[in-house]
Amino acid sequence: LTAQGHRIAGYGATAKSSTVTNFCGIGPDLVPYVCDTTPSKQGKLTPGMHIPVRPDTAFRDPYPDYALLFAWNHAEEIMAK
Repeated sequence: LTAQGHRIAGYGATAKSSTVTNFCGIGPDLVPYVCDTTPSKQGKLTPGMHIPVRPDTAFRDPYPDYALLFAWNHAEEIMAK
């Protein structure tokens, strides 16, 4: 998708996201950033794959073409935003 010029982002810098990205080899070349609402995570990198964590406001500026919802247990709350 990135080779076709599509923007991809992750949402939710969770322990689950680290497990998935590390196991599947998903790095910043495929997902350039992960958004999270937790201020203490913002500005840091995810463990292992070192994907930058940005504030959730970055998710809307501009919206990505595709998103990976890493915090799937909070899907309803996130989708409502």
